[in-house]
Amino acid sequence: MFNLDPTLLLQAFGLTFLGVGMAIRLGLWKKWYWRTKGSLYSYMPLGTMFLLYSFYEPMKARLGASFWMFQSLFGVLILVGAWWAFRPPAFIKPAWVRWVEMHPKDVRQAMERAATDDPTWEQHVTSPEAVEAWARALKFKNPRSKAGSKAKK
Repeated sequence: MFNLDPTLLLQAFGLTFLGVGMAIRLGLWKKWYWRTKGSLYSYMPLGTMFLLYSFYEPMKARLGASFWMFQSLFGVLILVGAWWAFRPPAFIKPAWVRWVEMHPKDVRQAMERAATDDPTWEQHVTSPEAVEAWARALKFKNPRSKAGSKAKK
C-alpha cells in the first residue's frame, strides 16, 4: 500500500503554493488576473505557512518555552495572506498589473473585456507604453468613457 508522509505532503503543498505565488509575482502567468482580482497574491504566505507547519513538531521539541514565537508566525502569515488577498500592496503586484491599475476603472473594465475576447492580449502589457497605447485605443471603443464620447461628436 502507498503510504504518504504528512511532512512531505505539507512541504509539497508549501512549495507548490510558493512556486505559483512567485510565478504570479514575477508576472509569468497573466490570465489569472482577470479571473481572480488578486486572491492569488496570498499564495506566498500560504505556502510559507505550509512549510513552517511541516516543521511544527521538531520546532516544538527544540524551542521549548520559546515555542510561542514559532506559533505566532502562523498568525502573522494568516494576517499577511488576508491582507495580500483583499488589499494587496503595490510591491507584491507584478509591474504589468501596476501599469494596468493606473488607469480609471472604466478603462480597466474595457481592458478586461478585451482580454477575454482576444487570446493575444498579453502583447498589450509588455511595457508601460504598450499598456498606455492599449488604454488609449480602448477609451475610444468604450462608450462610457469621456474620451470616447468626445471622439464620437
